[in-house]
Amino acid sequence: MASKIVTLFAGPLMPTAIEAWLGQYLSIETKIRLAGTNMQESTMAAWWNAGCTEYLRLTSWESFEKQIRNCFMPKGYKMVALRTFFLCTQNQQPFLDYAPSLADARTALGPTIITSNIYKYQLLFHSHPMLLLCIMAIPEFDLEDITFDNLVALMSMQWESLIMEIPAATRSTLRPNPAHASSTTTSITPPHRSPLSITECERLSTAGGCWRCQKVPTDVGWTTHVSRTCPGDPTQGVSPGPDFVAPGTPIVKTEHMGTVLLDADDSSPTYRDDDTDSDA
Repeated sequence: MASKIVTLFAGPLMPTAIEAWLGQYLSIETKIRLAGTNMQESTMAAWWNAGCTEYLRLTSWESFEKQIRNCFMPKGYKMVALRTFFLCTQNQQPFLDYAPSLADARTALGPTIITSNIYKYQLLFHSHPMLLLCIMAIPEFDLEDITFDNLVALMSMQWESLIMEIPAATRSTLRPNPAHASSTTTSITPPHRSPLSITECERLSTAGGCWRCQKVPTDVGWTTHVSRTCPGDPTQGVSPGPDFVAPGTPIVKTEHMGTVLLDADDSSPTYRDDDTDSDA
């Protein structure tokens, strides 16, 4: 039967969950007994049943905590968890894979160690360089005021927009091809250009240039355009933007006028009298 003094420990068997549960107790035999009888996680319950007599002889709650930590919490777990969190980067992952990975790394440490601001800084500044630049370019963006959930939603929208804006030839460098990961025989055509760096994006934006073809107004043959209306650059393997319309493209109207059936041995159709022009 569950105690009304302490809560049940039902898992998970993780350092943060154990720390939070241990925080309820302050000292000695009654607390140790109550804690032991409320260990419902199977591994921990077996540990208590096997050594409860010994644990009840301990003279302080801190000694009991030490027994639990020595048995269930590996040495250096906090350093390992910190390393996992601070080395978590997006690289070429989809953003919605990167964000949950970072959340899992934070859960292993707890919110008291990784504060909300540190969490936001890590999420933003370890995202893909092009995504980071897009977020920083938003005029009213305030990292201090925005909540973590709103930051995740904003970065997710910007990432999907970025995926649609860049040339198809370089899109595979931002969104990994699942077929490549699951098959060693799949042939992947390498992109013609690597993703733009933050410095290159800033240079193009300042000059009024295009991120797609990477040209600026001072280049020979430049025509005013944005990424979606980019004419492309065949010499660099850059395809036109999705909304590009070549200048002088004629509009051709086609109409279906009908069909004429021929006999197998006829070389020309036979028209009825009322099919011919009576004024001819």
